[in-house]
Amino acid sequence: MNARVNAIAIAGFAAVLIATMVFAGNQHNIRRMQAAFLGMVTPVLRSGSGIERKVTAYREGLKTLAELEKEVNQLRIANKELKATNQTLRGLEAENNRLRTALGYHERSVFQLMPAQIIGRDASTWYKTIVIDRGAEELVSPDMPVITEDGLVGKTTIVSAHSSVVVLISDESCKVAVTVEGSRDQGIVRGERAQTGSAPEITLNFLSKQARLTPGQKVFTSGVGGVFPAGVLVGEVREFKVRELDAYATIAPSVPLTTLQDVFVVVSETK
Repeated sequence: MNARVNAIAIAGFAAVLIATMVFAGNQHNIRRMQAAFLGMVTPVLRSGSGIERKVTAYREGLKTLAELEKEVNQLRIANKELKATNQTLRGLEAENNRLRTALGYHERSVFQLMPAQIIGRDASTWYKTIVIDRGAEELVSPDMPVITEDGLVGKTTIVSAHSSVVVLISDESCKVAVTVEGSRDQGIVRGERAQTGSAPEITLNFLSKQARLTPGQKVFTSGVGGVFPAGVLVGEVREFKVRELDAYATIAPSVPLTTLQDVFVVVSETK
């Protein structure tokens, strides 16, 4: 549109110029007429030039916005990559810290420990058993205590050449003789039968009605029975209840049994 306006203005100016040259003989008059007409068409020319500059700037602006959108998309992708990398690094850091903690416990322990990893877990026996990557070839035998730096896990049962099944303390078949911190009360910790898929309750049984345990008291292995060494943390009292003939307490295990990754098999009580 601005080009058309400019062309019309220029054509008009040319026509006037020719007319003055044909019909006017006085050079001074010709120039006056030319100047007057140029003054008339100047606003038109200026307007057209301004519109053209605006259109050009607008087009350049659109191009810049497209480039910015492309850059934003690239930055979004880069940001997602950084988040993924950061998440991986956090996972590696947590893994490193976990292994450092386990190593520190291994070095401080008064037991001879065999480190092991969990290689199997059945959904139907999630709260009952795990499978570890140590067996008879690594000097593991049935009825060896299995622990972590947090406390008691369970004991080995079925042992093959390079793997073993570990029954957890949350299973009703795993019975642990214990003593309660700050008291002379002793009893047996075991898992209670639960519905399929639900977490079993761990209880401390055969307590005196006069025991009066309080929430938060720690429960340790007593060493009675010969399977579990004395002094291993089992958990802490959650609730104390009195029955008709005796009393019992529910126990919160010290080890997160559902998220285990690494454990130790106690192969000897002395190094």
